[in-house]
Amino acid sequence: MTELIVGTALALMALSFVLYPLLVTGGGSRSTIDELAVTPGPDSRNSAVDALREIEFDRATGKLSDSDYDSLKASYTHRAVAVMRGGSGSICENCGPRPESGALFCSKCGEMLQ
Repeated sequence: MTELIVGTALALMALSFVLYPLLVTGGGSRSTIDELAVTPGPDSRNSAVDALREIEFDRATGKLSDSDYDSLKASYTHRAVAVMRGGSGSICENCGPRPESGALFCSKCGEMLQ
């Protein structure tokens, strides 16, 4: 009987050790667009291209659905084009990179720029 109690206690401790990271961080880590955002900088062109390659690979391996891929590709493509053009970083979620430098709102749709 003592062996059963000790075995059960060891199994519960092992289970809690394995599940602890999942319970503390809220159930694993899922990447979001904000976590993967490309910020302008010295290597931002490479970062934008790398992000596009990464989502292409994720879609090919089945980790990313087609609808998620389409939205991420559109977002990263807009940002990559803005970086390659040497833009000011003004990007509209609806219209893409904007030519206005220092603008707070998109001149086409009126949305707030990033």
